[in-house]
Amino acid sequence: MRNTNMKRSWNGMVGQALVLASTIVAVTGEESCAENWPGWRGPDRNGVSRDTGVPLNWSADSNIAWKTPLPGSGISNPIIFDDRVFVTASDGKNLANLHVICLSRDSGQIHWHQRLWGTAPTRYHGNKSSMASPSPVTDGRHVWAFFGTGDVFCFESDSGQLIWHRSLAGEYGVIENRFATSSSPLLYRDTILLQVDHYGDSYLVALDRKTGSNRWKVDRPGRWLSWSSPQLIRLKGDVQILSSGGPSGSSRSIPDGPCVVDGRRDASECFPTPLFINGRLYVVSGPSGPSCGFVPAGPGVTKTHVEWKNPRGRRLCPRQSCGKRYYLVTDSGIATCLDTETGKQVWQKRFGVALPLRRSPPVTGFTGSTNRE
Repeated sequence: MRNTNMKRSWNGMVGQALVLASTIVAVTGEESCAENWPGWRGPDRNGVSRDTGVPLNWSADSNIAWKTPLPGSGISNPIIFDDRVFVTASDGKNLANLHVICLSRDSGQIHWHQRLWGTAPTRYHGNKSSMASPSPVTDGRHVWAFFGTGDVFCFESDSGQLIWHRSLAGEYGVIENRFATSSSPLLYRDTILLQVDHYGDSYLVALDRKTGSNRWKVDRPGRWLSWSSPQLIRLKGDVQILSSGGPSGSSRSIPDGPCVVDGRRDASECFPTPLFINGRLYVVSGPSGPSCGFVPAGPGVTKTHVEWKNPRGRRLCPRQSCGKRYYLVTDSGIATCLDTETGKQVWQKRFGVALPLRRSPPVTGFTGSTNRE
């Protein structure tokens, strides 16, 4: 694909990342997009959409299907199932007023709106955070929402009726970090998985999707600072949850939570969610970490399993992989493409302005495999 198309596609992704603050916007496509997007980063949690005909750019007066004001701001991604869109928001003093909204996918009309209140103290950290940073998740019958206040809610998706509520902050302590939490829940069969990393006692917890009760809880000793979300991987026939944060990453079996993988990294913070594609693990540290790492997952993973590191690969922002290319974008406005096999830089581009990018852009408009500028 030519460089002009590449630039248009990235600009479209950035537009998607910036527009969903206090208004939700639906863009039009060349054909109807029927794919469900049930949670953080889509059906496979890798940010890749199978839909075609997606517009590469849009503005306030072009390629807009509908626009609906929201009751507050949020950094969470909207999720889609059949004809419904679900999104979260927060407002009020310290952003402690919480909202879960269900809209029509076709018209943007609000079907239901749940107004909630955080059960734990919150701290406002400026425009880089929100109590509505984690994205909700749905199976089409129920929708689960997690907020920076430590509150977890389950609603009936058609009516918005509250099924259950847990206050993790009330039970295990207030979630404390400088940008609030943004880890999105992971749904796997009958389990809701949550990663809570902060200055206090960090942990992974698996909740029963129907009742909200604990299936298991694993403490993460030491200082684990992370804004990434848990990832689902299939490793040698076993389905596991992969988490990245603080000085290391770990993988745990879904049923009971024993630690089977521990991949150490030279980083004190982790922002992006790890990617697991074709049996390979991609991890990016935060600003204090040294590199973008490439690790094949397996029991007993150590530093010896790291195939490459790129010292220029560290990023605060989301990243994406498509084919043999690995893409990273900084909030200072720089996009970088790395080779997935070697970690070497293929190209780098600078946007016209710095971008407060915190969402994870999907791959929709290009492959990037032939761009070697």
